[in-house]
Order: sequence, then C-alpha cells, then structure tokens
Amino acid sequence: MARMTAGLTQRALAGLAGLSQQEASKAEKGATDLSLDARCRLASACGHEIGWRLYPVATVRMRDSGQLGIAQAIVSAAHSNWRPQLEVPVAQGDPRAGDLRAADLVLTGSEEIIHVEIERALVDLQAQLRSAQLKREALAAAEERPIRLVLAIPDTRTSRARLAPFAELIARTLPVRSARAWRAIRDGEPLSGDGILFVRAPTRG
Repeated sequence: MARMTAGLTQRALAGLAGLSQQEASKAEKGATDLSLDARCRLASACGHEIGWRLYPVATVRMRDSGQLGIAQAIVSAAHSNWRPQLEVPVAQGDPRAGDLRAADLVLTGSEEIIHVEIERALVDLQAQLRSAQLKREALAAAEERPIRLVLAIPDTRTSRARLAPFAELIARTLPVRSARAWRAIRDGEPLSGDGILFVRAPTRG
C-alpha cells in the first residue's frame, strides 16, 4: 500500500492531503462515493499519482465499418472444408464480464483455425498487429487446435505503400505470403503459419 510504503499513518496522510481521516479510510476501502479530486490528493500526499489506461473491449461492428465486403470476398473463396464465422467473441463465458472484443472472421478447419483480422485503414500497423495478436491469444485459451493469424488488407497501391516500411516486421511476424494464404483458403488446406492476405473487395454493381 502506498501509504505504508511512505511511512504514513492514515491520519497523517489525510492531513497532508487536506482531507479527513474518514475520507482516507474510505479511499483505502475502495468506496465509490469519494471524488476523483480527493483520490488524487491522497495519492499525491504519499508520493504517487493516479494514472488512467484505456483498454479496448469492443470493436466497431463489421457492417458499420465497411469491412464486410472484404470478409465476404474471403468467405466466397473459401473451400467447404472451412467453416466461416463472422465477429466471433474472443472471450469465453459471460459477455457481461466486460471483454466485448471479437475476431472479424474465423475459418474453422479440422486441423487448424484461421483467425482473420481485417484492417482497411493502416493507421498504426504495429499497434493493429499487436491488437490482433492479443485477440488470437484470447481465442487460443479455449482451443486445442493451432490458431493462425491472418491480417487481411485491401489490395490497393495505397495499402502496399503504407506496408512497405514494415517489410521486415511483416516477414518476421506474418511470414506466410498472400498467394500462399489464398491457396490454403481456396484449397481447404492448413496454412501452417501466420500471414498476410491482400483482398480485392467486390465492387458494387
């Protein structure tokens, strides 16, 4: 506990923070009716500061983000050996637990599972890749078969240009190339590694 580490009694901490001992006690007990200002003053009084972290628990639904066209292109090409599922929750158990993340597309085969994350806007490849890897880890927690991660990218000049500076990272983390990934999906054969998939989404007629 921060107060004990600082060698302070509850009363001394409250005095330094300009609060009552009762408020210091409530903070230590996790009371929910104590203001953020009071919590920050108590933290500061014992040489700490309160920080905030944001963790992604939900993703934009596919039909809302324009990813569906790419997903449909992959599903349409997939061999019947693959069982496709869209927006598969990565957390097992009660969804009310808080983790609302979903894998964009999952192709389930007899030997392995292909987890496809669709990235239409390559804003921060390293962060997007890490997010996809964390989803895959969550899926793997309840699955005995290997789960292969595939990053699906629109097959455009812009996408390829944005990926060019990350060629070494992609070769290391997503070694299966697009042509090989497409062959595995179309032929219903194991992918046997993580990879990248360039997808030409069907144009609207």
